[in-house]
Amino acid sequence: MKKSLIITIIVLVAIVGGSISFVLLRPKVSPYEFATVAKQNIIQEVSVTGKVKPAEAVDLAFEKSGKINKIYKEVGQPVSQGEAILSLDSSELQSQLNQAQAQLEIQQINLQTLQKGARSEEISVLQTRLSNAQKALVDTQNKATSDLANLYNNVTDILHSAYAQADDTINKQIDDLFTNANTDSPQLTFQTTSFQYEISSEQQRVTSGDALKEFKEILDNLNSNYADLDLALTKSEQKLAVVRDFLDTLTSALNSSSNLSAATLTAYKGYVNTSRTNINAAITAINAQKQSTASQKITNQQNITTAQNNIENAQRDLDLKKAAATPEQLQENEAQIKSAQANIQNLAIQIAKTTLRSPFDGIVSKQIVKIGQVITANLNVVSIISQANFQIEANVAEADIAKIQVGNQAKTTLDAYGSDVIFEAQVIKIEPAETVIEGVPTYKTTFSFTENSDKIKSGMTANIDVMAAQRENVLAVPYRAIVAKNNEKIVRVINGEKIEERKVILGLRGSDGFIEIISGLNEGEKIITFEKKK
Repeated sequence: MKKSLIITIIVLVAIVGGSISFVLLRPKVSPYEFATVAKQNIIQEVSVTGKVKPAEAVDLAFEKSGKINKIYKEVGQPVSQGEAILSLDSSELQSQLNQAQAQLEIQQINLQTLQKGARSEEISVLQTRLSNAQKALVDTQNKATSDLANLYNNVTDILHSAYAQADDTINKQIDDLFTNANTDSPQLTFQTTSFQYEISSEQQRVTSGDALKEFKEILDNLNSNYADLDLALTKSEQKLAVVRDFLDTLTSALNSSSNLSAATLTAYKGYVNTSRTNINAAITAINAQKQSTASQKITNQQNITTAQNNIENAQRDLDLKKAAATPEQLQENEAQIKSAQANIQNLAIQIAKTTLRSPFDGIVSKQIVKIGQVITANLNVVSIISQANFQIEANVAEADIAKIQVGNQAKTTLDAYGSDVIFEAQVIKIEPAETVIEGVPTYKTTFSFTENSDKIKSGMTANIDVMAAQRENVLAVPYRAIVAKNNEKIVRVINGEKIEERKVILGLRGSDGFIEIISGLNEGEKIITFEKKK
């Protein structure tokens, strides 16, 4: 029993002693995490997302409106640089071009003719032309005289006829309507309800009688002078107008008569109406004569002027043909040739613009017209994209744009093929102006694939890692080891049992969490990267 107790006590002492020794002898746990300053490569990258676009893309439109007459390429078909895609109807322009070319040939022939001088045959032709023009003027003048004379020969007959109508009216047709008709105090043979019509009728009977006498004097003094005949026509028309007005007043008096029987009233009105018809016919005849003579004079003058111009033109052409070409004439003709050539060139350019041609090798991506369709100017009807040399456009945030520059290399993956398929690219353009997206300034950056691939398609989403900078074999530490203190960058170095705070100058910060140490640390030194919470 005693022996068992002694053994138990010995075991317990051994256990307690071992536990105390383990606690006293085990190493202490450090409150820090450490890293060793070592040399390595530092790579700085900027990651962005963009869209694949063709390196070249263009929308094409016609400069002028017109009708589509040919479609050379459909959507999806390849097209070479300069190859036709669409064309408008250019038949009208082609006709104008043909006319311009013909005009140029005429001007060139004229210049050759001026340079050679006139031939005797040409002078003879022009002399004949001048003689014919002179004879034509004489014939025109003779005809003008004859035609006008024939018209004026009718004046005497027209005036005598008009006078006869007026005399018949005054002295016969209305004779029964007045007493003392040919005196200064004629009186109506009937009563009227209008005293004014009665007085006016009687007064106008006197003035009409006087007008008839003056008309007779005009006839008695007629001669063959055209101006006098024109004046006689005008004065005679005035006398007839007096008689016509008298008949109008007499009609009003009859309409207001109060003591005439129906038969007598009808008879009187018949006399007046017949007279009025005759007088109006006489006035119309005189007017027609005046218009005919005036028209004939205009026609004669025009014909004579034309004949005179023909003589002047013929004489000028003859004189020019006889005279040697002057330097001014040659220069003028040469200027006309240049003008004709410029016109041809302009029309050729307009015709060329009726055909849309591809500005580069590519594929037709859009075409919205049909043959026969009329389209307006400046309407985009065709789109072309390049077949190869695709690019990526991405918007780089303000915080990263300073890190990259034209020429930086980049690795790209496309969502369509996953992260295992990598395409090499390069920064080729950075726009200087910002593009604000959701309130954040960004800068459009363009990348170009360094190699073509059938896998690359326009519109694909691209994930880009741009190599902004690289340092090889430089001292580096984890960035979490850097401490900011008093506006300086500090690293805590383990120096034996002590911790030393050391100022460092930093270099390139890598995308993997390490940063370059330019000065302040040595390779192999142990530094604190993290302090554990107690």
